[in-house]
Amino acid sequence: MPDPDTVESADVHLVSLRSSISDLGHDIDLYKAKTGAALGGGVFLLLLAAGAVYDLIAGKGTAYLALGIARQTLISIAAGLAGVAMILLGIALVRLKRRDTSLEIKLDRMEQEYAELLEIRNEGRRSRP
Repeated sequence: MPDPDTVESADVHLVSLRSSISDLGHDIDLYKAKTGAALGGGVFLLLLAAGAVYDLIAGKGTAYLALGIARQTLISIAAGLAGVAMILLGIALVRLKRRDTSLEIKLDRMEQEYAELLEIRNEGRRSRP
């Protein structure tokens, strides 16, 4: 039968641990979201650049001429889009490589400890008269 002081101590520790898990989880999610945004933006811009290059190679001038864009301007736009896309993809790959896996391991350990404390607390409450 668990000691009532242990149960109360577990309750206090649970509150603290829940807050720490929330903060660490938020930090990890924010880092992943920024990496995903860079990767998604890079792919999107790369596809736009590829579409512009396709129009230039295929000689389909109707798309850019209808917008009033000269061929040379479209070449500049395609090159700019491709350049920015490569920069964003590079940033995303660097962020993937430099991510701190120890934070994810720490979060897993904290979640496991939280589950164990929750079990101790629940056992203590069941054994009380």
